[in-house]
Amino acid sequence: MPRWEDWLFAQKPGFFGELARSPLWALSGIYWLAVKARLLGYKKGFFPSEKINLPVISVGNLSLGGSGKTPLVIWLAEKLSQRGLKPAVSIRGYRSQAEKSLVVLTPGSPSPSPILVGDEARLIFQKLESVPVLVGRDRVEAGRKAGELGAELLILDDGFQHLRLKRDLDLVLIDSRRNIFKEKLFPRGRLREPLSELKRAGVLIFSRAEEEPGWRRELERFHPQAKIFKMCYQVKNSGELAGKRAFAFAGIAHPQDFFQLAQRVKINLVGSWSFSDHHLYKEKEVRQIEKKAKEKGAEILLTTEKDAVRLEGFEFGLPLKTLEIQLDFFGEEEELLGFLLSCLNREGKDAQGN
Repeated sequence: MPRWEDWLFAQKPGFFGELARSPLWALSGIYWLAVKARLLGYKKGFFPSEKINLPVISVGNLSLGGSGKTPLVIWLAEKLSQRGLKPAVSIRGYRSQAEKSLVVLTPGSPSPSPILVGDEARLIFQKLESVPVLVGRDRVEAGRKAGELGAELLILDDGFQHLRLKRDLDLVLIDSRRNIFKEKLFPRGRLREPLSELKRAGVLIFSRAEEEPGWRRELERFHPQAKIFKMCYQVKNSGELAGKRAFAFAGIAHPQDFFQLAQRVKINLVGSWSFSDHHLYKEKEVRQIEKKAKEKGAEILLTTEKDAVRLEGFEFGLPLKTLEIQLDFFGEEEELLGFLLSCLNREGKDAQGN
């Protein structure tokens, strides 16, 4: 089912598509002025940036939509915990009740409702059994609370644009299949900030990089100081699902990527249904999904782990399965972790020197 955002942000809309979108160029100009004024305000000190007593690693992107931030945050927290560190995660909790306050989820806390904390925060908490998760818009407050809880570092989920909190390292994810040099500023395109702001990042990670991006060298020339890595998704439970007739549905930024990943691991998709990102399902929709699946002869319903969080409490007449995702860094996992740890050690020594 076509979604309006897919139409709006198409990179090659054709002549008539460009004509239909032409009024958005003026709005993009206004947006550019607002973004530049905000960035200048932080650069000149009109808007304060605060430093907390913890190293801060931000995981974010320059464009709207999903790029794999939440899986990377989970991976980082797991790997740093395995190295003996005590991370905490700060996440805004988009469209949740916690967004305007601060909800603290500590190991052993009852599992929160996604309505309270958001689907991404709930998934992170579910995956990270020993890591505190702090949900709320105010990342400075979250960072201070993390320190009180005994955390040794703070990981920001979607923190690249949150300039009020100083960070020690920015990791920025870039969709390898969409040439960022051809992207346009919101609302005409997906860019949240001008491309020049990418130079704030210390690490750039191509996501969904099953193939080498043809414009990697252009990126290397544009930001030669950045470390560049690639990652893609693997499916841990592919053996269980391969060959199954599945009806797939997803309410994420790029549902087609999910459907393609399912087909890549030999799941037989008999139908699919796309919803907007963070979609809150209703009983009527669940019944329609189930009806369509049965009409198509599906053995199972297939969705994402993030969607499954929002589907708790619903009953299905078919088994509901998810793709269990793990990240693959093409053999460069240790190099990436080593670079992050060297940055953390350097910042720790600087703090002791102060």
